[in-house]
Amino acid sequence: MDTTSGDRELRLEVAHNVRHLGGYGTRDGRVTTEVAIRSASLHRLTARGLERLRELGVSTIVDLRSDVERVRDVTPDTRRFGIGVVHAPVFQQDASPAGLAGEFPGFAVVYAMFLDVGAPAYRVLFETLAEAEGRVLFHCAAGKDRTGVAAALLLELAGVDDEAIIEDYAMTERLLAPLKEQWLPQMRERGFDEAKAAALLAAPREDMEETLRHLRERFGDAEGYARAIGVSGEAISAVRARLRGS
Repeated sequence: MDTTSGDRELRLEVAHNVRHLGGYGTRDGRVTTEVAIRSASLHRLTARGLERLRELGVSTIVDLRSDVERVRDVTPDTRRFGIGVVHAPVFQQDASPAGLAGEFPGFAVVYAMFLDVGAPAYRVLFETLAEAEGRVLFHCAAGKDRTGVAAALLLELAGVDDEAIIEDYAMTERLLAPLKEQWLPQMRERGFDEAKAAALLAAPREDMEETLRHLRERFGDAEGYARAIGVSGEAISAVRARLRGS
């Protein structure tokens, strides 16, 4: 039986939208492991938060943010906690929903673009998961869009049903609630009205449903996508085994 969202959520001082991908049932009766963790930005982490990551067995962080974001919101030094950081930007110029807000085409269109422009980053994530000795945490800024696409790819590769993948994505909207109070004023200063700003922080189920449909129509499945972007068959098998505990 699947675990609840509360069972997946991990409390870090201070990071938001942090949860592992374990406890999801697969189509062949297995259950996903907790080896992969998704998160929003870690730049607010205290020493206690970093120590908690070490206690959780995290050996590697994959940072999907752009160089500009990493300079603006610097992740604390993780090396003294035995945690490595891999930089794998999905994009460098702002291709986020907020960055495209003037002509925002919808999340599903943006996520399809991520699969293309972010191919090198997602290849790094697959290969890191295949090779890492411990658990792998991957994140962007809010842990919703770039991270949401990554989580969907991993869960699909593990054999998780679409409904559970969509639920995992939609869960972000609730977990980002504490950040909305901080972000909405900043977005208003950038010229967004409150309704539009709130919409950009949403995680609509139908957009992930459309993203999965696009993935299958173009690549067949997550394995087909991984092969198309240059991930080896051995690495794909290793990632699937780690996600499924076999």
